[in-house]
Amino acid sequence: MKTRILVLCLVLVFVGALVFGAGQKETTATKDETITLRFAWWGGDSRHEAYMAAAERYMELNPNVKIVSEYGGWDGYREKLYTQLAGGNAPHVFQNHYTWLAEQAAWSGAEVVKDLQQYSEIIDLSIFPDGLLKEFVIHNDQLLALPSSVNTDALVANKAVLDKIGFDYDQKWSFDDFFAFSEKLKAVDSSLYFENGMAASDIHMYWFLAYMVQKTGLPFATDYTLSYDEATVTEAFRFLEKYFASGVVEPLGTLELYTGNYPQNPKWVNGETGVLFGMLSTLENYVNAMGDYKDDATVIRLPIMEGAKDPYYQTKVGQIFSIAASVEDAEALEAAKFINWMNTDEEAGVLLKLSRGIPVSEKQNQALSEAGLLSPLVMQAMEYANEAGAGIGQGTLIRNNEISRIGADMISSVAFGQSTPEEAAKEYIKLVNRKLQELKTAQQ
Repeated sequence: MKTRILVLCLVLVFVGALVFGAGQKETTATKDETITLRFAWWGGDSRHEAYMAAAERYMELNPNVKIVSEYGGWDGYREKLYTQLAGGNAPHVFQNHYTWLAEQAAWSGAEVVKDLQQYSEIIDLSIFPDGLLKEFVIHNDQLLALPSSVNTDALVANKAVLDKIGFDYDQKWSFDDFFAFSEKLKAVDSSLYFENGMAASDIHMYWFLAYMVQKTGLPFATDYTLSYDEATVTEAFRFLEKYFASGVVEPLGTLELYTGNYPQNPKWVNGETGVLFGMLSTLENYVNAMGDYKDDATVIRLPIMEGAKDPYYQTKVGQIFSIAASVEDAEALEAAKFINWMNTDEEAGVLLKLSRGIPVSEKQNQALSEAGLLSPLVMQAMEYANEAGAGIGQGTLIRNNEISRIGADMISSVAFGQSTPEEAAKEYIKLVNRKLQELKTAQQ
């Protein structure tokens, strides 16, 4: 329902813009006029610092450009952005997410973001590997965003904790090993946890989905119907029931306190948890949060069950940036230049470091290497991801707000003993399929 209301708002805004703009002359800035660009993204402190430094340098190189940075955390970013897009006042350049592009392209024909192919004389498209743009950021033959990096899932480990059980940091392991490793840690010190943990919504999107994908080799949904049978969903909930009951992580109520800011959990800061799930682009934040334990940071492989039909984990685009459709010509041209500079310029690459993942540009990677800024941990995590192979990944539908809420509610119900895995599976399948059919109908 919220999506339909937003679509209606977008249509009204779009039509209104056409009516108001009728008969108006296009405005373009002259070379001497100042062009102001609003630049928005989400992330942690290291990313904020990197992007502000890059924006500052771009303004030094282009004195007629003023960049206003608008940044914050992940929580609430999408909702705020969609409200701005509906109102025609979104930032000129903004971080988008590849799983949001399909719905943005389908908003009743209203142009939400610009097709960046129209700036092909400004943007160097040759830096992108074959197929990357088509797979992740092209919809309805329109280039809706430009990737600045590639990214993948990763696990940071604290050797000061895991050395206590003689952990083999190069080993392959599975979901069952969560319990074996946790049991060994508890035997050494009952206050230690193997994993730092995540909020229920992220457990749903990562561990819960990863378990089912590896078990079946199927994506989350097929033709807007959940791909997994009741036995598979029940098994995934049983894993999570044991995951909480055996103390692999802290109680879910505590984990929820650190939603979107997991490395600030005192258990991680104080060296009382062994591993923390994240992405290549968040590794620096995770390591920096370790304080006195920073030198004990390493990365390990992600869990893959024996006989997995698909690894699930996927190397994908990292940060992607779009230009709002409401942006006028002069600003849009400058915005395209700014995005291209961030993606291709060697100095920009050094300023941005690995705050966005591994840059797409080989020149930027070379510059980072020469500057000693290619983190061995990031490169090792990328090597593990490549070794695991190209998995199905999450897709778009599991990120739907209502489906995410259903998953989080059912996981919470199991974690707090309010539902059995069998009960949770039945309810989950019923509610998710109902929502998927609503989404299917809305697309028709």
